[in-house]
Amino acid sequence: MCIAIPAQVIEVRDASAVVERYGERLEVNLLLLQDEVAVGDFLILQARAFAVEKIEPEQAAEIYRLFDEFVGATSDKAA
Repeated sequence: MCIAIPAQVIEVRDASAVVERYGERLEVNLLLLQDEVAVGDFLILQARAFAVEKIEPEQAAEIYRLFDEFVGATSDKAA
């Protein structure tokens, strides 16, 4: 199973970008995207190396909320 957590663009380079999610920074390839990418955009990644989709900030916020809720619920069950 693959869970896609959005990553926010913090730097755009030629065909790549530096993104961040939960404090982790990654350099990702942008060649699979059709959309222009700018600092502040949110991307969905594949294999921690390729951006495959650009999403709206509201959608990213909802995914983060659901993921945080899921992780919190899982942690509560493990305790």
